Amino acid sequence: METALKMLDDDNLERIWIERKQQAVSQRRRKVEESTFDLHVVRSTDNGTTYEDTVDHFSESEREVTELVFALVGYLAHDVYETSPFLLLDSIEANDSDRIARLIDYVAEYAEYVVALLPEDAQALDDE
Repeated sequence: METALKMLDDDNLERIWIERKQQAVSQRRRKVEESTFDLHVVRSTDNGTTYEDTVDHFSESEREVTELVFALVGYLAHDVYETSPFLLLDSIEANDSDRIARLIDYVAEYAEYVVALLPEDAQALDDE
């Protein structure tokens, strides 16, 4: 997660993680344990102050970076590239071309094919 955040170079996203919790819920007149997930985001300000925030306050590009980080980390952590050697990136245009190029370079070590770049974003990549 940390590597992906650094690679995508978002200045004010410090740490992102999901916390799995067990919660008692009513189901057919009995209590059962159910897993729930809480998304935690730590952000920082220009002066270095850190604080926990929610995605409700994110800009479109910050949401996309967060989505990319989770997708990429899941793809790598669960070795999805071993059974599915491609990665489809869609609707990531809120990120700049340099950030997209860094993402492509990073996943190229794992994914044999990376699909769906806009022409102006593809220009930031080398011919390979």
